[in-house]
Amino acid sequence: MRFALTGLFVAATTPTALAQNTSGVFGPVIDEGESGWEYRATYDPDDEDLNQRFHYQRAINGAMRWRVVAQVRSTDDSDFDPDFLRGELVWQVTPDDQKFQSGFRFEGRYRFEDRPGDVTVHWTNQWKHIVNWTLRAILGATQQIGNDPADGILIQTRASATTSVGDGPKLGIEWFGEYGSTSDWLGLDEQEHQIGPVAVWDLGGDWSLYTGALFGATDATADTNLRFRIGKEY
Repeated sequence: MRFALTGLFVAATTPTALAQNTSGVFGPVIDEGESGWEYRATYDPDDEDLNQRFHYQRAINGAMRWRVVAQVRSTDDSDFDPDFLRGELVWQVTPDDQKFQSGFRFEGRYRFEDRPGDVTVHWTNQWKHIVNWTLRAILGATQQIGNDPADGILIQTRASATTSVGDGPKLGIEWFGEYGSTSDWLGLDEQEHQIGPVAVWDLGGDWSLYTGALFGATDATADTNLRFRIGKEY
């Protein structure tokens, strides 16, 4: 699967505060034989928080792919404080020759410093060639486990839509939302929602560069996130 940086709609992620959002809007399509790595960084200029992650992924076959993720964060004690380790498995359900694609991603995450871990299931969908746009939609649910877990199932959403501009970058918009849990659904003012532009460049040699910014749409959300990624496919 190409590093999925295009799409629209709703993607549930693991329950991280959006101020620490290194997540992307991922699609379900897997290319047999694919592998690659990616470095990501997110910076909150208001709090001067920097979060960084690295992942490596490899396709098992034309329908399944695994990924391992490690993230560090800036704290009062260190700029490289271990945040979490995560394992992922993506399963493409639909055939390759369809414009509409659907699949699932299963995740297990270990968080450091006695914080609860979690398991997550995402349902991811993709529509291509919708008036030259690629749209993605993902809905997921997270159950915390371990030390002091949250009650209920946590629900988060993401959305994005991108289009190619001639021989230049892919341009688009992304949206992320967090709503609370099935046992404590938050009011709109307490929910976290971010929206902002994204640009993705093909650097040649199977390298890609992503830049973007997210802006808070509710009082509970961080005002600004600056986002950067660079990756290589094999």
